[in-house]
Amino acid sequence: MGKTSVAAATAMRSAKMGYKTIAISTDQAHSLADSLDVPLSGQPKKIAENLYALEVDVLYEMEHRWQEIDKYVTEFLASQGIEGVTAKEMTVWPGMELMSALFYIWEYNETKEFDVIIVDTAPTGETLRLLSFPDVSDWWFDKIYKVMKNVTKLARATIGKVMSAPLPPDELFKDIDHIRDRMKVVKQILDDPKTTSIRLVVNPEKMVINETKRAYTYLSLYNLTVDSLIINRLLPEDGTGDYFKAKLTEQKKYMQIIDESFSPLKILKATLFSTELLGAESLERLSEMLFGGEDPTQVYTTEKALRIFVDEGVDTISIKLPFSHKEEVELYKSNDTLIVQVGWYKRSVALPYSLVKKEATKAEFKDGYLLVRFEGGESNGDKKKGRKGRGAS
Repeated sequence: MGKTSVAAATAMRSAKMGYKTIAISTDQAHSLADSLDVPLSGQPKKIAENLYALEVDVLYEMEHRWQEIDKYVTEFLASQGIEGVTAKEMTVWPGMELMSALFYIWEYNETKEFDVIIVDTAPTGETLRLLSFPDVSDWWFDKIYKVMKNVTKLARATIGKVMSAPLPPDELFKDIDHIRDRMKVVKQILDDPKTTSIRLVVNPEKMVINETKRAYTYLSLYNLTVDSLIINRLLPEDGTGDYFKAKLTEQKKYMQIIDESFSPLKILKATLFSTELLGAESLERLSEMLFGGEDPTQVYTTEKALRIFVDEGVDTISIKLPFSHKEEVELYKSNDTLIVQVGWYKRSVALPYSLVKKEATKAEFKDGYLLVRFEGGESNGDKKKGRKGRGAS
């Protein structure tokens, strides 16, 4: 989707405007180095004045950040007959790139070493896991970790004396305690819309739009603020020939869908380049397309245009619809999508899985937001049209 090029271009423009900036890649494919056209590693590397970059290296992180965890896992595997290179690879568990990226956010927030941190994230699923990790880890530490810690202490005095595999030492739990404390700080950073903003990158293609809609919904579910949408790889309007005419017609259709799905988000646009986007010169052209003379680090909004929450035991979606009236509202639910129409304005919302089998039973306006209530269980999957202004007040 071009998110790496957009992240690199944003970082370059930020650095040129005088902000000390670091770009961090959490994608296992690590294409940030290709985009910047410089080799990168697990340590920050200076690319240009005020500009640094790194690609998260999980083996480096294990050796330098979590020595006790690395040591215990290695000893445990050795007790099971697994050693050498195989053991080294098995000490890395899924999601470590995500956790490492969050640690960098914590570290640079503490040290104030950088003015701007730009995270080039992995594909949508991995990104959602990254951004939801502080919430998930908070639940894990409160519900599971305490029990595991107490059980281990008891086991040391009983079955631990006859076990061949080593039990976790106190030093390991201290490392985990540090992780817990840091995740709480990271959650505060991510939840603050004045500090953290998320920018979605989308191409005018059906599959990409649908994936981005789902990402937007789930980011809202985790109470994270998306401040803008970047539409990338647009065809120039002056394209000629039958091929370009057909593609431009298709593009206009998808641009309308994007508007219905993401309005009133700030929209930034970039056209498709005639050559591959690599190196400083190309990235500078992309940044000029996206930002013109604007500061790329500005926060376009701290408001949440879409929120999903539970109100008095009822699942509720809140959609920002300024200047609208209850008489204009019509609701449609089709499979996993809620469509809200207010006059000529249409909004398409990808529903989280927990709401797909529920019905939109009531809608009301409050302080410029439309609140849609979901109740019930199984949905018949048919497309249903709500009465105009149903339940609005």
